[in-house]
Amino acid sequence: MSAISISGLRKVFGNFTALDNVNLEVQEGVCFGILGPNGAGKTTTIKIILGLLEPSGGEVRVFGEKAGSYNVRRRIGYLPERIEYHNHVLCVDFLKYVGILNHMNPLKSERAAREILAWVGLEGWENQPIGTLSAGMKQRLGLAQALMGDPDLLILDEPTTNLDPIGRKDILDKVRELVRDGKTVLLSSHILSEVEMVSDYVGIIFRGRTIKQGKLEDVVQELVQGKSGRYELLVDKKDEVLALLKEKGVDAMIDGERVIVYSSDMDSVGRIIPKVLAEVNARIIKFAPIGGTLQEIFLQLVSESN
Repeated sequence: MSAISISGLRKVFGNFTALDNVNLEVQEGVCFGILGPNGAGKTTTIKIILGLLEPSGGEVRVFGEKAGSYNVRRRIGYLPERIEYHNHVLCVDFLKYVGILNHMNPLKSERAAREILAWVGLEGWENQPIGTLSAGMKQRLGLAQALMGDPDLLILDEPTTNLDPIGRKDILDKVRELVRDGKTVLLSSHILSEVEMVSDYVGIIFRGRTIKQGKLEDVVQELVQGKSGRYELLVDKKDEVLALLKEKGVDAMIDGERVIVYSSDMDSVGRIIPKVLAEVNARIIKFAPIGGTLQEIFLQLVSESN
């Protein structure tokens, strides 16, 4: 069963169409990274999944049921991008209250709160007021509250905000641990390298539409080998080689000490490059395809969709 199934999702606010045909399929037990520039529709999509907004059209089902239903909401833990606290409340009391809202009895809720605080790295801070925590520690507390009630689906919006590099790695490692334990994670982050580190699948939304989704490595591989294939050329006369390549209609640019060649027709480029090198008497050091990062793929797709 899919954890989240979104089909033809639309959302209109007055004269503004925020979502126009969003389609996403998130399987159970995976980390799914949802990507898009600011204003693409990520937050609106998340709010509809949570049942905080009603869609204008299309269908959203979570664990086979309509989004927003009681049975669905009780299975979701949510970390919003910004979370506001009552600074005078003790950390353990805050989580205990969240547990009670999730229908846990007070004793079980307090026990779970202390265990989760230790797991997110806040052991020893249980009885401290939230206002004494640093911004990064408050972010860890936000993850802790999302875990109260042992949800099957975690929706994490910018989960590493305010964390230092060590803290970021720790939280991302914990996300992977949660997935290994059978949780489903929907992760929204503007730090694409982080999404690449933890996600099994990705969906890219741009201007309210899904422009790509699939298994992470398949998306990257397909686009690297597609019409925007990239190749690295190291030569001893890069400026002369670049000029002649462009004369012959090859899309290329200088990047530091290398020439980057863009082409979907490797056979043609493979015939042109030796001729160019011979004409300028250049020595080749390296010629190889470049593997794409998620950030490069994301920028490529957004550029193509503009």
